[in-house]
Amino acid sequence: MKLDRLLSIVILLLGRESVTAAELSRRFELSVRTIYRDLDAINEAGIPVVASPGPGGGFGIDPAYTIDRRLLGFEDLRAIISALKGLNMALEDGAIGSALEKITSLAPRGRASEFLEDRVVIDLFPWGARKEERELVKRLEPAIAERRVVSFTYSSYGKAKEKRVVEPMTLVFKAYAWYLWAWCRLRGDYRLFRLSRMRSLELSLERFKRRSAAYPRALEAPSGGLRKVVLRFDAPSSARAEEWFGSEGSQAREGGDLGVVLQVPEGNWIVQTLLGFGPGVEVLEPPELRAELAKAASLLAAANSGCSPRS
Repeated sequence: MKLDRLLSIVILLLGRESVTAAELSRRFELSVRTIYRDLDAINEAGIPVVASPGPGGGFGIDPAYTIDRRLLGFEDLRAIISALKGLNMALEDGAIGSALEKITSLAPRGRASEFLEDRVVIDLFPWGARKEERELVKRLEPAIAERRVVSFTYSSYGKAKEKRVVEPMTLVFKAYAWYLWAWCRLRGDYRLFRLSRMRSLELSLERFKRRSAAYPRALEAPSGGLRKVVLRFDAPSSARAEEWFGSEGSQAREGGDLGVVLQVPEGNWIVQTLLGFGPGVEVLEPPELRAELAKAASLLAAANSGCSPRS
């Protein structure tokens, strides 16, 4: 319907500074001439659409204009509730609970129960998650909001436990685990700490000024194409391999070993991941990844043996 299309265009313009007629034409599969007519209709309805000439220009809504943004439909509100319920399960935050109540109250009469149906459940904790990890999430979130320095004992694979004092910045749920991205005073740099490896968390009275950097999500995502990787994990490492890579593409081998076939994005992240398995993993394919892992392991061994790999 034309009315639905006009509303969609208005919502798109509200969220963007500028959109070209050609982009609108592609998005709505209409001619540019029809898009111009739609923009005229929006103008005539009292919503001022302004044009920006030149390269990078396009159409947008006059920034000085205020509009009633109660444009969310029933399904839009239900989707928001599903997401908020998942977040509230993790944080049990009073503000999120209040927001849920307010959004639920917007339901049309007689349909409020539909808002509360669990059609989609977003549970941000893996099966068998420790109670302590849930408590860490609930304690760290207000520490981040209040800019309070925290300390804890931290253990990494193959390393001795260390006392860390950090400025907590962001809670991150990535893959299947919770992490804290923070400024580590011991290392003098940002670090990503896995919550399941934290012990004896303490919140101090010291406050810190939040640093300007944001969690580098773009740097975390490997870029490029995909390549096929064939791995073999020994029996002691097989359970953790399935936990990390999933059971799809995995096959038990004689003696308890596990074979894993993956399609992974290009990038050195896979080498860094496999290093964490130590001698428990062998790259069968491709040969170049096998060589990359061997070189990285050699450099790591040399760096920790007190001699240079070039000597």
